[in-house]
Amino acid sequence: MAEKGIVTELKDNNIAYIKMKRTEACAKCRACVSGLSEQDMFIDAENDCDASVGQWVELEFDNNGFFYAVLIMYGIPFVALISGILLGYYAIAPLLPFVSKEILSCVVGLGFTALVYLWIRSQEDRWSSKKYRPIAKRITTPPEKDE
Repeated sequence: MAEKGIVTELKDNNIAYIKMKRTEACAKCRACVSGLSEQDMFIDAENDCDASVGQWVELEFDNNGFFYAVLIMYGIPFVALISGILLGYYAIAPLLPFVSKEILSCVVGLGFTALVYLWIRSQEDRWSSKKYRPIAKRITTPPEKDE
């Protein structure tokens, strides 16, 4: 089922800033810290239905784009963490016998992870395409109380 939200602002490049209620499924996901609260969510979406400010729209999420976004934000850093731990433990720690292998491998793993997150952040413009962004497909009516 498509999610509903209200357009609060129109931006350049056919982007709408949309306010939507956090659904029960979103609240249970806990993938983000904002999922822990009962507040509204604000997201940018492609304005394919030419909605104007104050109109309710149905948002659709491309499942493929969502999968790739999750892979970018969680998969790549996980690989960097494990690679850093292994590199620190088996390659760098033998060169520094006076340092604890476990602590050194942890520091190197976290360092690799931080570098990967910085790289992901630097590539944000490249990945902010329509493929990874929700799409406002249709103008609709406000949600009912049970929606």
